[in-house]
Amino acid sequence: MLTSKTLLSSNNKANENQSNSTETIKTEKPQQSQVELSQQKQWRQQLSVLQPNLKKYQQDGNITQEISTLSQIGIIHNELNEYSQALEYLQLAQTKLNASNLAPREKSFMESELLVGLGTIYADQGNYPQVLEITRKISQSSSLSIGDLGSNAKPTPDKKQPPEVNIRKDAYTLYSIATTQQKRGKVREALRTAEEVLKMLRTVNEKNGEQEVTNFINTLRQQLQ
Repeated sequence: MLTSKTLLSSNNKANENQSNSTETIKTEKPQQSQVELSQQKQWRQQLSVLQPNLKKYQQDGNITQEISTLSQIGIIHNELNEYSQALEYLQLAQTKLNASNLAPREKSFMESELLVGLGTIYADQGNYPQVLEITRKISQSSSLSIGDLGSNAKPTPDKKQPPEVNIRKDAYTLYSIATTQQKRGKVREALRTAEEVLKMLRTVNEKNGEQEVTNFINTLRQQLQ
């Protein structure tokens, strides 16, 4: 028979166990937390520099630098997982670019860079249909590799090609994005992307690709342990 004394004793033990568990967590997490906080602090510092620069470029009428800075601010918000702000800045940059009087060649370069930024955001959110749509636009306007999503690579002008829908090609496109996400330290996002790649490769019976992506997924899972 359970008495109030027994219940009280059980509760005390449960609280003690919970307290010990909490202490264990507190002693295990600080290192990772400090690294994350340090990285976030660096991103915030960059934003504190970019925001005044943006105002200056707007006042000076320097549209090229204004668009570039809007894009940079958007990408930093994305690294901070602030996706709505990231999209807001990238979309504003696109609006500014479309309304500008820049030469077509320069516009094409900047448009590709903005598309890469948008693709990076959508990839980190797991919005893969949107990512693939953007990458096809990029392939039409430049020879920029999709593996450059999230990197600082510059597009090279190329002849426009008709959009191509190919599951195998799309899968390897996303695989390139997954490896880039891993390099950026977004391991969870990379894992989610790689798992999507594996599903796609299975639909086209790409055995060699399946094995490679499976190994990559296992590596990512180990990193998250």
